[in-house]
Amino acid sequence: MKKLVWVAGLLLLVSLVFPNGLPLKPLTVPTPEVVVPEGPTDATIVKLLTPATPEEKARVISVYSGLIHVLQRPKAAELLTTTEKWELTQQNTLQLAIEEPGKYPGLDEAIESVFAKSVGTDDVVAVTPDVLKKLVEACTVVVNSATAAK
Repeated sequence: MKKLVWVAGLLLLVSLVFPNGLPLKPLTVPTPEVVVPEGPTDATIVKLLTPATPEEKARVISVYSGLIHVLQRPKAAELLTTTEKWELTQQNTLQLAIEEPGKYPGLDEAIESVFAKSVGTDDVVAVTPDVLKKLVEACTVVVNSATAAK
């Protein structure tokens, strides 16, 4: 019982000293800075992402930066044996990562055109080290474009 009285007394003392509550700073989570390699951008993606919020642009940047990381892993060529598997991986990643698909009409086609230009074909081809390099370059163009959208 004495402990309960002490706790109540301590709370009363704190409320008298700080009548408007404790002056605590709100917790904020710092947004990590994304280091993007300089390179080309796609004008269509930049135009479509210009009205996007910084959080939405950061989401696109993080998704495609993550895909770059995945493509640069040693076993990427073993798991992504064809461009069809790459397309499924990208599609599944976007379905899980993007909260409002279709919010920016035409963005999906613009991103697909970047990959088509980079790989050079829409046909299903085997993923070779050269094709992996082209996929990384296409992801970099998407990241750079999202970064450039202001």
